[in-house]
Amino acid sequence: MPAPGRTNRPSRIETLMRHLTAPRALRPAAALAVGVLVAGLAPGLGLSPAHAGGAQHVYVPEEFDGTEHWSSQENMCGPWATTFHEVRHGGYDVVRAPGGQVPGEVHINGAVDGWIQLTPDDPTRPTYTGTYREKVDGVVTNLDDDSVRVMQFRLRVPMTGTDGSRLLITLSGKTTVNANGTVTVDRPQASCS
Repeated sequence: MPAPGRTNRPSRIETLMRHLTAPRALRPAAALAVGVLVAGLAPGLGLSPAHAGGAQHVYVPEEFDGTEHWSSQENMCGPWATTFHEVRHGGYDVVRAPGGQVPGEVHINGAVDGWIQLTPDDPTRPTYTGTYREKVDGVVTNLDDDSVRVMQFRLRVPMTGTDGSRLLITLSGKTTVNANGTVTVDRPQASCS
């Protein structure tokens, strides 16, 4: 689901990533989505079983620039209405190479740099900005129908206000995806102090 301000229609891959990294929950865990992509969309990504012909590489870009308004009840950082703005840039290299330790293993490597800003509706309040870097380095195995994928993340985003005050957004979560690509457990947690 693209955030307001998205100018073009997202691809199937981006739609799945947006679902798992929705700004409302402030869950920049595209790494989770990449695991889901490998599990559920491997044929669509062109990741057929690798053979002696060499490794197969697919780059999954993560580009996002969107805003969303939060009411004073929705804002986890305080009882004031604000506009949340997030920009993400980077991507993930998904590689299936012959000769891995486990037949059919897929390697995922990547990084996404993010910038977020909270701009209060009340101009007398400070605007907060912060950056983060999300890194992924993993191996997915067992892409048969009996496998279950469990993915977890934790991220801290220190933010500084225009008045010098500070906020710390902490994000964590756990997602379990069955072999059909269906999310069976989704427990995001977010806090701001």
